[in-house]
Amino acid sequence: MAMNVEALKRILVDQREIMEEKLKQGKIIERELKIAPKFPHAYIITGVRRAGKSTLAFISSQNPLYVNFEDPNLLGFDIKDYMKLIQAGYEVFGYFDTIVFDEVQEVEGWEKMVSFLMEKYKVIVTGSNARLLSHEFSTYLTGRYLKFTLFPFSFREFLTYKGASLNVYSTRDIASVKKLLNEYIKIGGFPEALKLGREFLINLYDDIITRDVAVRYNVRNFRELKELAFYVLSNFSARITYNKLKNLFKIGNLQTVKNYIEYLTSAYLIFEVPKFSFKLKDQLTGERKVYTVDVGLINAIVPRISENIGRIMENLVFLELMRRKHYREKDIEIYYYKDTRGREVDFLIVSGREKEAIQVTYASDVDEIPKREINNLIALSKEFGLREGIIVTWDLEDKISMENIRLKFVPLWKFLITGSI
Repeated sequence: MAMNVEALKRILVDQREIMEEKLKQGKIIERELKIAPKFPHAYIITGVRRAGKSTLAFISSQNPLYVNFEDPNLLGFDIKDYMKLIQAGYEVFGYFDTIVFDEVQEVEGWEKMVSFLMEKYKVIVTGSNARLLSHEFSTYLTGRYLKFTLFPFSFREFLTYKGASLNVYSTRDIASVKKLLNEYIKIGGFPEALKLGREFLINLYDDIITRDVAVRYNVRNFRELKELAFYVLSNFSARITYNKLKNLFKIGNLQTVKNYIEYLTSAYLIFEVPKFSFKLKDQLTGERKVYTVDVGLINAIVPRISENIGRIMENLVFLELMRRKHYREKDIEIYYYKDTRGREVDFLIVSGREKEAIQVTYASDVDEIPKREINNLIALSKEFGLREGIIVTWDLEDKISMENIRLKFVPLWKFLITGSI
């Protein structure tokens, strides 16, 4: 759709006013993911819808030219008009130091537009799809782009939003944080959910399934997709296999199941964690554990799921590990571990030759922890020559030694606040 400069000027001014009003009315906190765009790299921010990508992109520049391509007025925008867009920006704002293209996946051929513009401007691109970096764009910009993944609020960010402070030696502060942890488990970390509640999360889930999956990938059997998505979401922190899903939903083609799962992961609704193996083939073909992007979303969609506190804890630990990977330590890989005797450990974190083992259990006392979970952690630690194993608990903090392995018990609230082990 060809557009004239005057129409684009009105759209840009309206979008800037909407964003600035949003910043004035909303409670904006500093995010843990830092973006400082520098010429001549393109900065790509991906992540689940409504996690705060637009706000992060906008405030990461002092004077951005902000373009939201989800605006219906820009429906069918043709990249041939990109210079009209730049001209309109100069005419209404006079100066801008960065171009921000929000939800750029709505524009066909956006890769070419960005590759031209970044020769002269600092560019930030956001999108709600893991496939944002096409092969063509990656080819154009080899070594000249930086990709970031933004998640909903961490528990630390949630506490900042709530204005909570913490002295780890204060019984009163710890009690307050534990209370806020229960609230965080219930509502999650989507910024708008903290204001709008469960109804927002229900609508968000529908948007992701419909717009980011069904429409984007032209899924023909929407009912089949929705039923499978609900089943997978309901079985978070559990193992899945494509064959089991195929048989359960009587889907004729295994590739269709693989496609559905790939679509859901591309929309950042779910994540798959492979079993650790020294053989790449086993990692690719074996059982995988599935987690979801936000525990509040689970509580809004899946009935009575709050009773499964152990699984919710495990999902929270996984998300904290993912933030650690995407915000601070990009070289780490996250696996679960299960040996030939069926002994399982929730997480094995690998960084080069370094490994860390983490078990998650709902317990407030050592005697409440199933012996198999401790024994499995000890067995893994011995196999990989680890001196220490971590057990994330609900309310137990302690250190003990068993079979020459140090076991460190860390309460969930402290694990989520420290961001490390």
